[in-house]
Amino acid sequence: MLEQLQQQLSDKLELLPFTNKKTVGYSPLGSGSPQLGHRRRISLSSFNPRKAAWLATAGLFVLGVLLLGTTTSYVSDALRQQEVDDDAPIPLGKSVDRGGREVFWWEQFPRLNGFYKGRHEIVPPSEYVPEQQQAGEPFLPRPSTPVGIVRTDTLRDDALQCAIDPPTIRAHHGMPQGMPSPLFGSLEEMAIDTSLCYDRMNRFQPYGMTGLPEEGGLAIPLRGDSLLEEEMRPQRQPERWSDVQEDCVRRNAEELATRPRTAFILRTWHTFNYTPYRIMILRAMINELSLRSGGQVYVHFLIHVQDDSLPIWASEELYNETLRNSLPPEFEGMGTLWSVAQMKLIYPPPFPKSIVNFSGGDVYEAYRSLHFPLQYFASKHPEFDYFWQWEMDIRVTGHYGELLDKVTAWADKQDRSHLWERSSKYFIPALHNNSYASFAQSIIEETAASGNPPISGPQLPADQLLPIPSQPPPTASREITDLITFSPLFNPNNTRWAFHNDITGYNTATSTRPPTRAALIAATRLSRRLLLLMHEETYRNKHTMFPEMYPASIALHYGLKAVYAPITTYMDRDWPAQHADEIFNNAVVGAEGKAAGMDHGKGHFHGQGGSVFGPGEHVFRGSSWYSNAGFAGYLWRRWLGEEKGNGEVEWEGQVEGGNGRMCLPMMILHPVKSDT
Repeated sequence: MLEQLQQQLSDKLELLPFTNKKTVGYSPLGSGSPQLGHRRRISLSSFNPRKAAWLATAGLFVLGVLLLGTTTSYVSDALRQQEVDDDAPIPLGKSVDRGGREVFWWEQFPRLNGFYKGRHEIVPPSEYVPEQQQAGEPFLPRPSTPVGIVRTDTLRDDALQCAIDPPTIRAHHGMPQGMPSPLFGSLEEMAIDTSLCYDRMNRFQPYGMTGLPEEGGLAIPLRGDSLLEEEMRPQRQPERWSDVQEDCVRRNAEELATRPRTAFILRTWHTFNYTPYRIMILRAMINELSLRSGGQVYVHFLIHVQDDSLPIWASEELYNETLRNSLPPEFEGMGTLWSVAQMKLIYPPPFPKSIVNFSGGDVYEAYRSLHFPLQYFASKHPEFDYFWQWEMDIRVTGHYGELLDKVTAWADKQDRSHLWERSSKYFIPALHNNSYASFAQSIIEETAASGNPPISGPQLPADQLLPIPSQPPPTASREITDLITFSPLFNPNNTRWAFHNDITGYNTATSTRPPTRAALIAATRLSRRLLLLMHEETYRNKHTMFPEMYPASIALHYGLKAVYAPITTYMDRDWPAQHADEIFNNAVVGAEGKAAGMDHGKGHFHGQGGSVFGPGEHVFRGSSWYSNAGFAGYLWRRWLGEEKGNGEVEWEGQVEGGNGRMCLPMMILHPVKSDT
């Protein structure tokens, strides 16, 4: 009997790192039905004797639990529900058909479950160990004393006062034990506080998350672990946030005249559904960006009127009525309308034929020319020096002000030498001992070995360039950072990215294809002078490109400063760092990859000059940041307590002493198409 139990336990422990959708995992969007866990391959996750010893010790513990018929709050239920997958391993770089679904090799990597641990699992920063470094020790002891709640700063050190102060939000000083580390990027490099994690209640209760409507609350139902350590009353809500922002600007007009101002542009459309969760998030943005900065940042909606039969440019009455119906009452007065028909008046046809119009749509369609309205908006608003464009399906777990302030400060400090080369690749901390400086040095060495000089200065002849508009540099920097992206600035020329030749107006009959760069996902910060150059290039020269390629390419042509800010990107699986470099950075494949047939040209998985951005982007399904990142929406809803189709919210308080609601570090997630 004992031998049989030991064998059963051994089988289950082998499956321990994996989960299926019935436990704590998920099925990525676009990946079909839930994929059962595959066995860990020793060649991809190096074997550790300490891990083996721990598994044996953990085995005795779990055996006792099984014999007693009890449940440990997180892992034992996964053990009980896990099903054995007898399918053969999929070779590196390959996929197979299983049950009518294409299953890729990376789906065999161990799932990371530390994301779902709650506030009762938080340990002090000095005791925190990421899941990837725990060497198979799933039963690290629960903290004996709870960590403290800290209040995040509501105002910057140089902040100006507004009539309404932003509320204080709270965070936990510590991290759930086993919270995974990111595959890409670094909070430390950005100088973002790594000692804090945020839970949904302390993060959003000040903005009326569960409060009563008569008190400015949104009455979002309480689910799971909803107890607060201290009472938090929602902020008093004004009738119109536009009045609050305008009053703030008037109060601080003299001081703001000496500071660079930023428009935080939310791209939306006139029939967008503003749910309670979305209103809550918008309130957070206004408080943490606009009010926190004393009006230096201004939150504004750029609203696409998708009905081109509405002549919004011809009737002030129709324009105002459409605008009024496009936003909730509290955001009235914060929007600007635009339409495709209007853009045809601003940038009149005809446009020359594109090199390749892959989508087949008209050049004015939003899909191909999303930058047109932003260019035009910048030309009409000289009061702003910088423009963040933000998508409505982006979510941030931490403080918006801290995130964007730190990203901007980091970008401003980046040296121009080898900047395009550094910005073309993901920073994988595990490959460089968590050192961005080491990563930067590796780029210098790689560039020297290639025999190609680093990019410096304008990349088009002077006679093909327009005069660069004047703009003063920020006070803390010697030069302007013209473009900040959250994805690598890659060279699409020789890639299989579908839109790499969606280039219009450049005479390729008499000259070569212009040099280009692209950064996928349009969430970026652009300088005023970059947008004015794009604006003039479009109306004067009939130049345009696919929206995610045009800003970076204009910056490249004119020798402007463009930076990929390595925000943290998490994966739901434990990717080996070297293998991730081969796939996501198209680094030279190693011996194991070559043996598996991963060399698709000159030693690269995507071929020489190729990129992960294209047919191979399925690898992002399990990520927290990309256009097809199914994990992003799942993680966000799970954090909100809204992912309940498989009983996930029950983990927060399943038994006495349960995990509690999730607590995540500063994260930026995309796409989140639904909060519930």
